[in-house]
Amino acid sequence: MIPCSQDFLTAMKSPIKQAFLKFEFYDSKMNYINEFTKQITNDDIGSISVDSSRPIRRNFSFTLLNKNNEFTWGEDKLLWIDKRVKTYTGLKLRNGNIEYIPQGVFILSEPQDSHTQDGKKTVVSGQDKMFLYTDKRGKFKFETTVEVGVNIGTAIKTLAAKTGETQFNFDTVTETVPYTLTYQPNDNLYQAISDLALLAKCQVYYDVFGFLRLKKIDLNDFDSQPVTWSYKYNDPNERFYAGNVRKMDESQLANHIYVCGGSSQTATCSYELVVTETKTIWKDSPYSIERLGDILYLHNDGNPDGLLTTKDECFWRAKFELRARLGYAEKLSLSISPNYLHDVYDVIEIDDPENNVSGKYLLESFSLPLKPDLMSCECIKYRKVIDNWDFIPMEA
Repeated sequence: MIPCSQDFLTAMKSPIKQAFLKFEFYDSKMNYINEFTKQITNDDIGSISVDSSRPIRRNFSFTLLNKNNEFTWGEDKLLWIDKRVKTYTGLKLRNGNIEYIPQGVFILSEPQDSHTQDGKKTVVSGQDKMFLYTDKRGKFKFETTVEVGVNIGTAIKTLAAKTGETQFNFDTVTETVPYTLTYQPNDNLYQAISDLALLAKCQVYYDVFGFLRLKKIDLNDFDSQPVTWSYKYNDPNERFYAGNVRKMDESQLANHIYVCGGSSQTATCSYELVVTETKTIWKDSPYSIERLGDILYLHNDGNPDGLLTTKDECFWRAKFELRARLGYAEKLSLSISPNYLHDVYDVIEIDDPENNVSGKYLLESFSLPLKPDLMSCECIKYRKVIDNWDFIPMEA
């Protein structure tokens, strides 16, 4: 959840709002250039899209009136593809001030302006800074080596520095690179840092403040996280909830995980995790192979993962995959009034007895509209199949 003042919360819950948009423009070195603010009108359309499953989690596309040519793009203009933009949404408070909430730091891409019968308009688009790690911008230019024994956090910072990044928010990690890693020209920078992050049991992404975030993964985190917001049907104080569609998604379901590690084509370590009622921990599980059949997931397509070098590392990865593929069986498409404070992985509570929706859900992705309109969210509900993932025993 993005922090804000109590006054902002009051304004957001009000049925009548005055919404604003602010851009802060920076050069490619994050030196401040200028800012632009405007009140959002019905002529302005677009949204900020956030999706935890994408390397580039945050992007935006706004169509804005361009009456005074503020947003005419060009090499010598404020709007150009070398710019970084901090984007904010704001609300007018009771005291007349405007409080702005950060919505991400973006790299401008593919601007478009037009002059038609509908007037002059500009499409302003941007993607978060992981844009520099992917596709043609994220290729290694030369053979690059990460030495054995280097702290993984340090290794990721070194690789990220190739994009010019200097802003980091890293959890402390003690894991080190297990052996010398060599990346060839044309290898993908994002793939390298995301693989290293998982080796340290972390996820890596750009946060709403524009920092490269390395965050430890806790397999029991969902239970311990507090609820950030509650949405309730038929609550007289509810100002946001507008309905849901609840569905089962089997596309990622698995109850049998096989992970092997090693180098080249040779497996030197492995672990197999099966949800079977022959094991006490899975007795009466609705996901057991006895009930559903054997649904197999082969990590890395069954090939040795070069970043896994011990049985313990394979065991953790098997638990990580099983938690993702066994635990999240219920998906929810949620419609709400715009909530400018949400971020992906917020834990929210939803209560709608009309279609058996109740409890904690994890916010996986959403589209925040520029003007007042319904906000579309995709959530997943953790189907608790085990009390503590740390207590799944590793077998010989």
